[in-house]
Amino acid sequence: MHRNGTDEVDEHAAMPSDARPFVPVTQRERLLDGMARAVARRGYAATTVADVLKEARISRRTFYETFADKEDCFLAAYDDVVARCDAHVAAAYAGEDPWEARLARAVEALLAFLAAEPDFARLGVVEVLAIGPRGLARRDATVTRFRRLVDTTRAHLPASAPPSDLVAEAIAGGIYELVYARVARGEAARLPELLDDLLHYTSMLLGMGRTPGQSQH
Repeated sequence: MHRNGTDEVDEHAAMPSDARPFVPVTQRERLLDGMARAVARRGYAATTVADVLKEARISRRTFYETFADKEDCFLAAYDDVVARCDAHVAAAYAGEDPWEARLARAVEALLAFLAAEPDFARLGVVEVLAIGPRGLARRDATVTRFRRLVDTTRAHLPASAPPSDLVAEAIAGGIYELVYARVARGEAARLPELLDDLLHYTSMLLGMGRTPGQSQH
């Protein structure tokens, strides 16, 4: 990752050209963006509808014509960022390349997307846990979807020594916890720095002889 003359990360240099921040257009999108910005600054518990309206520059009437309450808006913002992230990761994983390379691209795409969207990253990775049961259910469903991608990868491993079913869960959960720690510290822009370590972690749990994406010799 490129840096400037200080220890600060140059977010624009670190951002891949295909991982562009969300640009809200409709009033609903402006409210979702306003929720992400407000929650990133104040945390979910301290954020009020008035804070969201200030960030979005939308009237209270329009807010309540669109969402039932603050939690409804937050969960809509969560669903939006997860859908966009899922599409980004799926596009990276697609193709006819060896599965190791596709898995490496998928993890790289995940980190790049979150780095490009620090406010939505905090909403989706950290603050969703403050919502209660509905937030936890959303988080668990998201981790499960990534686990299924890892399961797809496991299907390509030699049948002589297949890893346990728990391996995919451990990989998905481990990646989530490492990402959570960085985002909670306000270091979303540095997430791409985790790529090599996460791929090594994944390869070890899968029992692979090399890191995903690493060239064969």
